[in-house]
Amino acid sequence: MRFVSVARLDDLHHLERFRGGILVLKHSPRCSISLAAHHRVQNWMNTQPEGHVALVNVLTDRDLSRQLAVEWGVEHESPQLLWKDAQGTVHHISHFGISGEWLNDLN
Repeated sequence: MRFVSVARLDDLHHLERFRGGILVLKHSPRCSISLAAHHRVQNWMNTQPEGHVALVNVLTDRDLSRQLAVEWGVEHESPQLLWKDAQGTVHHISHFGISGEWLNDLN
């Protein structure tokens, strides 16, 4: 599993799926909380055999970050982890809630 930087919403549909859905981490490289969340997701990814995590830098890709909030119906936060499952339901968590355990519980 690896991070893939995305620049447009359309890019998300070309990613290798995680449990049939799209997994996105929105983060700011200037924020210590966000860097810690990024590290927790990276550690979790090291245990996963397949799939991609879309990485959205909220500083350089602010428009995409806002577009995600509108299109997916989730208030913007950073850091924020989003998973749009195969049925189109969006699950999300932010800040210190971002963890491997949360990811493992996604169905």
